[in-house]
Amino acid sequence: MRRSSATPTIAAGDLEAIGALESGNWRTALRVLGEGQVADAYVGANLRTVARAMAFRAAGDHSRAWETLGIAAANVARRQPGLPVLPADGDDVVRLALPPAYAGPAYRMVRLVWREQSELGRLRRLAADRPSGMPQDRHILVLAFVEYLCWLELDLETSLTPPTDDAQVYELRDRRREGFLRSATDLRHLAMPRAGTMTKTVWGRAGGYHGLRRLALLELAEWPEPPWTDSPATCPARSGARMAWAMARAA
Repeated sequence: MRRSSATPTIAAGDLEAIGALESGNWRTALRVLGEGQVADAYVGANLRTVARAMAFRAAGDHSRAWETLGIAAANVARRQPGLPVLPADGDDVVRLALPPAYAGPAYRMVRLVWREQSELGRLRRLAADRPSGMPQDRHILVLAFVEYLCWLELDLETSLTPPTDDAQVYELRDRRREGFLRSATDLRHLAMPRAGTMTKTVWGRAGGYHGLRRLALLELAEWPEPPWTDSPATCPARSGARMAWAMARAA
């Protein structure tokens, strides 16, 4: 695996941004990165891209998150051509495999790209599945609600950080039906680009907000402990995912 022969200076900003993203706090990471506190320009540029992807996912914009993570993965693959890359999965998005661990912030950055791609890829596959006992469109809406729990309602670390002016995030935080249907439609299109939009009928048959919350917790209770990656790794889980999963298991 080829790496830079020069070892960049590791600044406190590098470690703060990486730590924030590992725990899911993309707002803090964007602040640190925006203030220019990161010494390694290569690591910083890719961390900024990962943070933007996480912001898209928190807003229920799964397709843009997927594409943005692909940009980060492509940048990493060009800079470090020895890193393992996964086969194409029906689109042109570059996906990283997890390389053997090595010291330094660059590895933690690569692991972040891999974790986020791995989790979103898993969500995409779940959305494409046809579960027994539940209509597929309802299941996708349930998955979108799981995302809301993990990224907004129970992600205390991010919610306690001063918010950005993001109308889509507020739409979900205000528990508006339109926000959940938009998020579910986008997730559906990520898995099945030619599929239609989610309707009020799907929302009503799922029991509205409270019915979906119950179904989302039941769904989460069946999942393994986060992070929900393709393979086991010593990779931190986002705090919101841990909180949501623990609540579902305790319910």
